[in-house]
Amino acid sequence: MNSRQLQYAVALSKIKNISQTAQNLGITQPALSKQILSLEKELGVTLFDRDTTPLSLTVAGESFIKEAKEILSREDSLKRSMEEFKNGEKGSLTIGISPFRATYFMSDIIMELQKEFSGLKIVLSEKNSTLLQQETIDGTVDFSILNLPVDEALLDVIPLDFESVVLVVPEKYKQKVQTAKGKSGEYPTVKFDSLSDIPFIALSSTQELRILFDKICEANGFVPNITTQVTGITTAYSLALAGVGATVLPAKFAQGNLRSIKDKNLGIYTIKNTSGLRQPAIVFKKGRYMSAYAKTAIEKIKTYQ
Repeated sequence: MNSRQLQYAVALSKIKNISQTAQNLGITQPALSKQILSLEKELGVTLFDRDTTPLSLTVAGESFIKEAKEILSREDSLKRSMEEFKNGEKGSLTIGISPFRATYFMSDIIMELQKEFSGLKIVLSEKNSTLLQQETIDGTVDFSILNLPVDEALLDVIPLDFESVVLVVPEKYKQKVQTAKGKSGEYPTVKFDSLSDIPFIALSSTQELRILFDKICEANGFVPNITTQVTGITTAYSLALAGVGATVLPAKFAQGNLRSIKDKNLGIYTIKNTSGLRQPAIVFKKGRYMSAYAKTAIEKIKTYQ
């Protein structure tokens, strides 16, 4: 028994005429009769009473047609559902990303994806790059945004722009900050040797931004006076805004969240010797099937960069 036979039986139950049903189905009358007889033989029951004009259903036939209609309806629904998955209109997308990057990086992209694919469920797996690389290799995420280098024998890589960070300093400490001549980008460049008396807010030692902060300090020969340690960049920003101390934030976070920087009494500075310290990339397991919404998400992330 197959779907075609079910369709033929349902059609015949409606039209009640072999030749007319065959014509509507675009097949010959003998072919239709053969399919119905084969179905009845397989089931071991007679579905149609051929002694009546027009044809009529037997008691077994009535029960069969009712069930057949439900099966065909479910099959059609299943096909449409799979089409929605195929076209990226339904389903789920799991993206691996670090917690601090998720804070400033994903909100616009998620809103765009959900606007385009209204039935899409998006899951962010927020971990550091080491754990994300393993999740990506294991295939538990569709793709990840993590820092290079990665194991390119197992992972495909789409490099993104190098990330930069900025120094944020409360108003009451701004007079202590010395800057280099000229500008290196949008903000004045800070001299690290002028920051020794300023308290710093830093993330915990396992956070990626803290690891980058330590690299920056080392590159500039600077030992910060860390008086407060937190776990999130939003907390670090809030404490800096309250005047607790200076902190280092991703430049994109600053651009997106500190638009009214002058009104918030915070100084923002470019940091020397930070170029090329970290390059993020979109990575995914080699040979992994990429859904339409995964491909769209990747293109949006590349554009966002």
